[in-house]
Amino acid sequence: MSNKITLNTRFYDPLLGKALKPLREAMREALPDNKNARILDLCCGTGDQLRYFENAGCNNLHGLDLDPSMIAFARTRSAGIDYIVGDASKTGLPHASFDVITISLALHDKDQVLREAILREAARLIKPEGQILSADFAFDENTLFIGRFLITAVERFAGGEHYRNFKDYRDRGGMTRVIPKTNFKIKEIARVLKGGIAVWQLSLQ
Repeated sequence: MSNKITLNTRFYDPLLGKALKPLREAMREALPDNKNARILDLCCGTGDQLRYFENAGCNNLHGLDLDPSMIAFARTRSAGIDYIVGDASKTGLPHASFDVITISLALHDKDQVLREAILREAARLIKPEGQILSADFAFDENTLFIGRFLITAVERFAGGEHYRNFKDYRDRGGMTRVIPKTNFKIKEIARVLKGGIAVWQLSLQ
């Protein structure tokens, strides 16, 4: 598997970084006060969210993504974060080994079987007293029309399987309807970007 940094990867943060700043800050504000908390960002991409945590003083940070190009680029941005190439649905990491697990904008573009597998793996990895934070698109009465329009336009542009999975996520009713109900309780704790993205805290049943 190649670790080559692709051109698309290099442009990923410049294109999305500014737009997603409110989300990154909302996720940072949701963290516990403990700067030594062991944090894992599943499907971390180029590590942008982890760098927000690092800038806030967190010092036990780990990121996992299946795309080796994303991980290779993330490693060039911060030497203090532990990055792993791996499958978020079967990480191979030790059971109950993290205080916080974050998943940002990484479930809407997966099929339902994979969404549930990733969330169950997060449930396996989190400590009993830990917290799982998931941020993704929201479609309800608190989502402004402009938010719905812009999200749908971007996802339609992505096309293919990505767009098909997005439509499935949207048509199911978003995060509150795609989580495995036997595993989690869900509580919304923040809303950003014209109401189009929410941050949810998932608690183990």
